[in-house]
Amino acid sequence: MNGLDASMFDLFRDEAKAHADTLATGLVAVETRPTDPVLLDELMRAAHSIKGAARIVGIDTAVRLAHVMEDALVAAQGGRIRLGPADIDVLLRGADVLAGLAALGPNTTAAWEEANRPLVDALEPALVAIAQGVRPETFAEPPREPPPAEPAKPVPAAASLAVELPEPPAFEPAGIPGEPFALRTDHSMLDLFREEAREHLRVITKGLPHLSSDPTATEPVQEALKLLRGAARLVKCVPVADAAAAMSAFVRTARETGRPIPARAIEWAQYTTATLAGALATDDDTFSEWIGSAAPALATASNVLTRAAEADRARGAIAASVGQGQKNPSKPPAEHGSQAASESIAPPPSRTSGIGPGGERADGSVGRSSSVIAVREPRTVTLSPPPPPPAPAPPVAEPVVRVSAQSLNRLMGLAGESLVQARWLPTFSTALLKMKKRHDLLTALIDTTYHAALGGAPADQVAELVADTRRQWLTCRQELTEQTASFDDHAARAEDLNARLYREVIVSRMRPFGDGLHGLPRMVRDIARALGKEARLVVVGEGTEVDRDILEKLEAPLAHLIRNAVDHGLEMPDLRRAAEKPVAGTVTVEARHRAGMLLVTVSDNGAGVDLNRLRAKIVERGLNSAEMAVKLSDAELLEFLFLPGFSTAAAVTEFSGRGVGLDVVLDTIRKVGGNVRITTTRGKGTTFHLQLPLTLSVIRAVVVDVAGEPYAFPHTRIDRLIRVRRDEVRSIEHRQFVTVDGQNVGLVVAGQLLDMPAPPPVGDDVPVVLLSDGTGTYGLVVDAFRGEQDLVVRPLDPRLGKVPNLSAAAILDDGAPVLIVDVEDLFRSMDQFIQTGSLVRCETRPAGAGRKKRVLVVDDSITVREVERQLLLHKGYDVAVAVDGVDGWNKVRAERCDLLVSDIDMPRMNGLQLVQAVRADDRLRDLPVIIVSYKEREEDRLKGLEVGANAYLTKSSFHDNRFIETVAELIGAADGP
Repeated sequence: MNGLDASMFDLFRDEAKAHADTLATGLVAVETRPTDPVLLDELMRAAHSIKGAARIVGIDTAVRLAHVMEDALVAAQGGRIRLGPADIDVLLRGADVLAGLAALGPNTTAAWEEANRPLVDALEPALVAIAQGVRPETFAEPPREPPPAEPAKPVPAAASLAVELPEPPAFEPAGIPGEPFALRTDHSMLDLFREEAREHLRVITKGLPHLSSDPTATEPVQEALKLLRGAARLVKCVPVADAAAAMSAFVRTARETGRPIPARAIEWAQYTTATLAGALATDDDTFSEWIGSAAPALATASNVLTRAAEADRARGAIAASVGQGQKNPSKPPAEHGSQAASESIAPPPSRTSGIGPGGERADGSVGRSSSVIAVREPRTVTLSPPPPPPAPAPPVAEPVVRVSAQSLNRLMGLAGESLVQARWLPTFSTALLKMKKRHDLLTALIDTTYHAALGGAPADQVAELVADTRRQWLTCRQELTEQTASFDDHAARAEDLNARLYREVIVSRMRPFGDGLHGLPRMVRDIARALGKEARLVVVGEGTEVDRDILEKLEAPLAHLIRNAVDHGLEMPDLRRAAEKPVAGTVTVEARHRAGMLLVTVSDNGAGVDLNRLRAKIVERGLNSAEMAVKLSDAELLEFLFLPGFSTAAAVTEFSGRGVGLDVVLDTIRKVGGNVRITTTRGKGTTFHLQLPLTLSVIRAVVVDVAGEPYAFPHTRIDRLIRVRRDEVRSIEHRQFVTVDGQNVGLVVAGQLLDMPAPPPVGDDVPVVLLSDGTGTYGLVVDAFRGEQDLVVRPLDPRLGKVPNLSAAAILDDGAPVLIVDVEDLFRSMDQFIQTGSLVRCETRPAGAGRKKRVLVVDDSITVREVERQLLLHKGYDVAVAVDGVDGWNKVRAERCDLLVSDIDMPRMNGLQLVQAVRADDRLRDLPVIIVSYKEREEDRLKGLEVGANAYLTKSSFHDNRFIETVAELIGAADGP
């Protein structure tokens, strides 16, 4: 390594990787072609080249290993031995060691040699014996010493997840001075809040003691905590809302895990409820001061309960992993149950024992203790001082790519031609300046002739001036014609040169398809042997040129598809014999160019997909009904294989059954602008068809206008371009949609997603770009369509980071810059805008004056009713209220109202039943209905819409105007028509 710089070591790594890949691929082929002289010669030369390169950089361990591998291959090449499966196993193990050279740096060779020396010491005599024709029955790898214990780095399965927390300051129930907490509401609302909160606290206090023995008794407590949290948020009492949320999270965790809540955690929850009860016992004048004093204690209690919930979940996960993964535990597993947990959570502080209003003890000391939450053994963690800041990282080396010498020579030749072309420009510029001076002279001559004619000059003098002017004009015209022809000729040569230069640059980025398949034959061999099968990999089109970026992104999907083919596709040997098939199954990978795209197929000659079993699995998973599943075509059935988490494996093995599979393949292929489809024939096999672009450097794109600026959408991600009439746009619950081919397609204004000024589109027709992501179709409303272009993709400046909804930039044919849309990111943004209901509308709504509109508010919470009533009154609406569903049903029939606003969870008649009754009444069938609930789950929202609600909002919408905006959308302004 003396005097070897980093660039030379880069060359060594590249060479070592190439030859190690050759060894890994070729050794697998030797099993079927043990006497092929060309193959053996290629392998021998690869080992020889690694030996020479390793000697130059001074890696003696690699030199020794490559030397004995070369001797074994020379012996096979000379016919003295015939390599069998056991010999190839040893050689492949040596190739694995040599493959590690590709990851080395100039300063890591010594460590690599030290780590691999024991294995090379064991491989060396085994390979010498193979070269001499002596066949050891087995090769035993040397035992690896376990790494030294690192007590500073806790192991999750045995570590204490301890966190040291300060004890909350103690205080008396009332009358404690403190910084007032800013409550942004009036006294009347506080009275309602305290009255409702006291009722919820009674339920919570009554139910907490039972949770330590019966985790299933959480429903009443959970419901009361949810209502308390919501009411506190409405009056913006953040400490109370946060405390209720922390208690709710812990109770929910206990319900999900099914384990009793530790008694010590119950004590902390009771401490929190007692603190809240003290706050609620105060009057209006001291309530904010009391909350301000209690806020630190509530925050600490919330922190303790939150961390205890996290520890409880972690303990459950660790217990599961211990039960599944530890065969010989060195220590007994940690205790479970409330006793173990209670010993690891320090008790809450006493609220009255010898502690004064300021938190001081009787002896004058400040009361502080430690409360520790741990999964295993309770112990306090002492935090050491923070380490010094790390030294600045060395500059990262630029990535190096290999380009053939021929390609580099062609690029140099084209660069020379470009230089010659550029030198023509100064000459052309000089000619233009000369021509400009002649035109200036012509202009002066015309002026002289004009003034002479007007001034009454003699006719012969005017005639002479006219003749001179004509001669000058003819000379200028001749020069202009010559320069125009010269420019046209230069433009044609420059266009041809640019096209050739561009093509050569693209070619320099190309790699043979086979370069991305190194290691796959070895993988097929190893998986087949592990499963007791026989399989071989056949590659067709290894020389097909593929963009290096595409090839890198293809490696993981191809490996997964091939692994699937061996595991799921190929049958066991006895089944293949019974089916009169060759015992050894075949997995074929083929690559070819067609219609400007790269087509890759991965096929096997196995049993094919059992469509009946797939159909039953779909019904079993609840993905479709049995009636619908029978009607699905074969292609539609096979599409279910791409769903996340979908697996047809009967059991989880090392290779399958985990539910992480084809959805990842599809996602990866789509990210590079490709697509995947499946075909299968029962008894003959399955084929995956991958269609990808030849390069990522150039894309075919559709250019549109958004807020007056051009944006490009990759052609492969667009379903269709359509124009819809404005009167065809409909809306429900903030969402606009149009019907396309019988399917409702949601509309989103593109300017809103791209953070551009997005006024509602004008005109009778709305231009829409249809996009789909496999789960649904969206319509993106744009200003105008410009057309299609081939764009050279340029990355955005890395200093910008990830720009939302944009992936790259390009230059249009007219020289204008254009931004390329990141469609995947766009889907996420559209989902977010749709969920929040903050979409810009596409259609117009006529405005006008009218009578005052009346809204009926139905909710069993007096706090919520009052908040909604005040919000509506402030906007000028006439408001009536009802205390539950039955009361609301009576009033909606007896009184005129323009809108019904209802909660869901109410006594006697819940909100869903109320809406169903309204929709069943002929007089009220068209009455607009808004459901406002604490329930934020998607299934709850869908239930509300299914029974007939026009909109479903959560009670957090009171704080961001969504509630009022929805009311105005459904019935207009208070005085409108």
